[in-house]
Amino acid sequence: MSVGLPRVGIVGVGTIAEALVTGMCAGGERRADFLLSPRNTEVAHRLAGRHRSIAIAADNQGVVDGSDIVFLAIRPQVARQVLSPLIFRAEQRIVSLVATFDVERLKPLVAPATTIARAVPLPPVADRLGALTLYPPLPEIAALLDGLGRLVLLDREADIDACLAVTALMGSYFGLLDSVSDWLSSRGLGDDRVRPYVGAIFNALGATAQARAADGFDRLAIEHSTPGGLNEQAWRELKSAGWTGLVRETLDLIHDRVRGQATLDDTLPSNRNQNGDRRG
Repeated sequence: MSVGLPRVGIVGVGTIAEALVTGMCAGGERRADFLLSPRNTEVAHRLAGRHRSIAIAADNQGVVDGSDIVFLAIRPQVARQVLSPLIFRAEQRIVSLVATFDVERLKPLVAPATTIARAVPLPPVADRLGALTLYPPLPEIAALLDGLGRLVLLDREADIDACLAVTALMGSYFGLLDSVSDWLSSRGLGDDRVRPYVGAIFNALGATAQARAADGFDRLAIEHSTPGGLNEQAWRELKSAGWTGLVRETLDLIHDRVRGQATLDDTLPSNRNQNGDRRG
């Protein structure tokens, strides 16, 4: 253990936690000494084998006992079960990655610790790409996350809930690319050409969106839609079919779930049949 470095514990070592730790250790950088829970043995040992700043605790209580800052990277469904037996210390800082737990809901589970932050990193932070959010903007936590992508510091917990809802569109994004790829494949193009082609198009558009975000995406939509051209027609047809409205309605539903006002079983009215059942 290095003198002067924060001791950071990770309770729950899944996909997001692996990406987060990988990003913080990228390029041999040593931002902290990390102590991982042993539950996901394969991931924990893979990380420990790559980075000298990482150790594996005997159990979750060992992670808490050996850490100044504790990241909670567990699923909401098991959060209460995992956290209730653990004994925290008053001076510890807690960073929750638990999607649907606000600070008030976490307080009794980590007491007597009272310094609680919420962060939303995404898988690309492993390569220091994409975006991640932090509420509140605690300097010590921000220093750990800085440079892992575009770090957005938030002053209101409501803002992190809204940003969290938007992250639910990752699967939809790749689903869109899959639909485009399937259409091309049905025209006789092989997957070895189709997928790199589609990936390259959308990768370039993503780079444009990031570089010119200040211009406004509505302006970019106009610039990429020549009057009377193919792009203008495609965008017109998708909007007329209600595509943009469905995105907003879906985000409203996900946002309600993040805030505990909806569940996994809730769905949009348009996705129910006359009997009120979910469409297959």
